Amino acid sequence: MKKLFAKGFAALLPMFLTIFVLYFIISTLYNAVGKPMGEVIRWAADAIFTPNHEEPFWKWFFTEAVSTVIGAVIGCVLVFLIGSVVATFFGKKLYEFFERLLSKLPVIRVVYPYAKQFTEFFFKGEQKMEFKAVVAIPFPTEGIYSIGFPTSEGLRHLNEATKKKMVCVFVPTSPTPFTGFTVYVPREQVIILPISVEEAMRIIISCGVVAPLHQSASLTEAPSMPVTHEPVPAPLERHLGPKP
Repeated sequence: MKKLFAKGFAALLPMFLTIFVLYFIISTLYNAVGKPMGEVIRWAADAIFTPNHEEPFWKWFFTEAVSTVIGAVIGCVLVFLIGSVVATFFGKKLYEFFERLLSKLPVIRVVYPYAKQFTEFFFKGEQKMEFKAVVAIPFPTEGIYSIGFPTSEGLRHLNEATKKKMVCVFVPTSPTPFTGFTVYVPREQVIILPISVEEAMRIIISCGVVAPLHQSASLTEAPSMPVTHEPVPAPLERHLGPKP
C-alpha cells in the first residue's frame, strides 16, 4: 500500500509542480496586464447592456467569464507587441528616451536602475544569461547548506571590514526559483557542486525530490569515508576567484 501511494505521489508531483509554476507566471502576468484590460471590458459591457430582466446571464457571462479570458489574451499579446517594438531601431530609441525620463523622477529613479539590473542579469539581448556555477553555502545558519548560484564578487568594503574574500550568492527558493535571497559568504565556505545549473534547478523546483543519479545518497547509508570537496574547474575558479 505504501509503495503504491509513493509511486502515485511520485507520478503526480512533477505535474503539480509544473502547474504551480505555470499558475504563478500566468497569475503574475494577468494581475499586471490582463486584469486592467478586463476592467475596461467590464466597463464597456455596462455601457452596452441595459439593465432589464432578459440580459442578466449574458451580461454576467460577458463581464466575468469572457472578460477574464480576453484580458489575459490581450495581456500576452500586449507584452509580445512591446517586445517586437523594442527590438526595432526606433523602438530602442523610444525605450531609451523612456528610461531617461524615469531616471529623472524622484522615487522611481532610485528603484528602476536596480530592477533593470536584475532583469538584465537574466536576459542579455536575445540570449538568456546563464549562471556559471552551482554552489552550496551555509545558509540560513551554520550546519545547514543551501544550493545557490554565485553572481558576482563581494563588495570591497565588506571584504576590508571582514578581512575575508566574500562572494555574492543568489539562493533561490523552492519550488519557485524566481525569488530568493542575496547573501555574501566567505570564499572558503563556498563549496562547488559538480552538477549542472539545469540539475540544480530540478532539485530546487522539486524541493529536493529529483536529484542527479550520480549525486543521489540514501538516508540509510552511513558515510564510510570523509567528505571531500571536488576540485574547482578552471572556469569556475576564474569566476569565484582563488580561495584565500
